[in-house]
Amino acid sequence: MSGHDGIRFKFLRVVAIGGLITAGPAVSSAAAAHPGSDAVSVFASAPAPGHPFGIAVGDGRVYVSTSAGDFFADLEHGGHLNSDDERVFTYDRDGMLVDTTVIDTADNSDMGLFGLALDGNPGPKHQLFVADMNGRILTLGLGAHPGAPKVFSQVPADTGLAGDWMLSMWNDLVFDKLGNLYVPDDKPRIWRVSPDGTAHIWFTDQRLTGLFGFAGGPLGGRIDPTGQWLDISITLAAEFPLDATIYRIRLVDHPTASDMELVHRFVASPDPTIAPPQATGLAFAKSGNLYVSLLGPNQVAVLDPAGNEIRRISDPRFHSPWGLAFLGNSLLVTNGDLEPATNPDAWKIFKVAVGETGLPLNRPRVPVN
Repeated sequence: MSGHDGIRFKFLRVVAIGGLITAGPAVSSAAAAHPGSDAVSVFASAPAPGHPFGIAVGDGRVYVSTSAGDFFADLEHGGHLNSDDERVFTYDRDGMLVDTTVIDTADNSDMGLFGLALDGNPGPKHQLFVADMNGRILTLGLGAHPGAPKVFSQVPADTGLAGDWMLSMWNDLVFDKLGNLYVPDDKPRIWRVSPDGTAHIWFTDQRLTGLFGFAGGPLGGRIDPTGQWLDISITLAAEFPLDATIYRIRLVDHPTASDMELVHRFVASPDPTIAPPQATGLAFAKSGNLYVSLLGPNQVAVLDPAGNEIRRISDPRFHSPWGLAFLGNSLLVTNGDLEPATNPDAWKIFKVAVGETGLPLNRPRVPVN
């Protein structure tokens, strides 16, 4: 096994291991009173290549991206190379699959798709933006005659970070009101992509660094109810080894270190046999509650507007819960299924009756390339 392969194997072991965790200091994991039941049901199943990751809801449709590349399920374990391409599945509000778009991915690439964001363009100009974690953003037309997916933006070649996910990996996508996309990159930095597709590094800080340097940093991102902060998840923080963190960064043109604040720290158990909590996808409710998917314990945590954990959502069918999005009074959860062996029974999108509605996402009008 090469050094690179050894690092990959170690990272997979950390991500894939199961178990429960203890709550962090001054944080209660007890269930708080809320109008929902947190009952979990299957909203939809994902066909091959499976591994549903990103999710977006709008216009009576639910869009789900896949990440079935060999980083998560290699051929030795019956997995899928990204040279076999990824998918964006479209479901109706009842969970029926109504459309499938094939996304051509680079041969032998190690990553698939993640973040999804809808614009607010009318009619035939309406688009879905899709993050390919190999360093690009694509657009899918959602009109009657959409055409093939188009490349909207890529990691700029002049940065020296293009062409290798270990140098730059574009994860989640979130629009501000002006049509800029914010893109967490776990190397560690946050990019801002302007409405014309021009990308630049918007913010970086040592507190964003992941445990592995090349991995474990910023992953999920959502703008909070005030519209003044971008909240991000740090999957495995180097700052607090084996812990996960939620930070927020002030939405200004040129943020500095003083514009970054800790929201919550998920503290790992001192027991090495218990998987660390690894924060991934985020979703805000209108109430200001923040839902956070956690690998390792295979749960969804709920933080109140002050950043205190108020409950956990658990289900034995959760296998690496990843993307989160609201549908009415329910939370949709994609089952990323990062376990080493491929498991088609786990390729599900779950519906959790949380009893509150989601914070509407920004859907600006943007130019069509």
